[in-house]
Amino acid sequence: MESIRYDVKQPVFSRQGVWLMYCAISRYDSSWSSVLHSHAHAELFYVTRGRGMLQIVDTTLPLQPGDCFLINPYVMHTELSSPQEPLEYIVIGLNRVVFHGSDGGHPRYVLLDDRANQRVLLPYFQDILRELSSEQPDYLEVCASILDVLLLKLGRRVGMDVSREDTARISSGCAEAKRLIDEHFQEEITLDWLAQQAGISKYYLSRTFHTYFSISPMQYLCQRRIHEARHLLTTTDHSQDAIAILCGFSSPSYFSQAFKRVAGLNPSEYRRRQRGADKKAAH
Repeated sequence: MESIRYDVKQPVFSRQGVWLMYCAISRYDSSWSSVLHSHAHAELFYVTRGRGMLQIVDTTLPLQPGDCFLINPYVMHTELSSPQEPLEYIVIGLNRVVFHGSDGGHPRYVLLDDRANQRVLLPYFQDILRELSSEQPDYLEVCASILDVLLLKLGRRVGMDVSREDTARISSGCAEAKRLIDEHFQEEITLDWLAQQAGISKYYLSRTFHTYFSISPMQYLCQRRIHEARHLLTTTDHSQDAIAILCGFSSPSYFSQAFKRVAGLNPSEYRRRQRGADKKAAH
């Protein structure tokens, strides 16, 4: 694997506070070694040539030119190339950011098909790579400006949470527990199960999760379920009992109690107000 990486020599931040760490270009050759690995920061991949596969934990996804992948911190991944069509991609490392989907959760990855958009994202990847490799006057300021535009472009199609904290300071166990909650909130989840899956003790998980996220794991689980319930109450005609089940609550009565505690309204009042607001906006 031929890879040329340019590390940013001093901190470069977008206006939102996202930290640009490095940019690299990688090309397949006979030395390519595909090993699952993870980082304490997010990565942006843009496939420029060839074909291959992206393996994320136990999921394998095809790669072709124009694919743009956003991979969240602490997610195990690796790239595999087709021998017939050698894979080439540009990767950007970003700290202090986590990407999320339309449902508010933090998935392992987000795939953007930039082929459908005439590869509008590619020039920003290429420009950052070019600036870091050439080190022309004011190149760091130029990189910060390019990153601003790239993130704004990405923000049209995917959500992102920007943190003032270095994501490397968040323990991998806590990050994994949070990801598990985001991915499995509809299922029955216990603190014991989270700790076992994350490979840490439940006492350490409770303490450090609260330190990093200012909320306990079980409180975050409840908030995550309420977030989904708000979405379903606003956008569907599902009954409250059905929504309670879809969001992972053990009973409709507990769902109603938890919803009112978090949202300040019971589910039916919340739905009525939201739909009333939508009607006013339509007029």
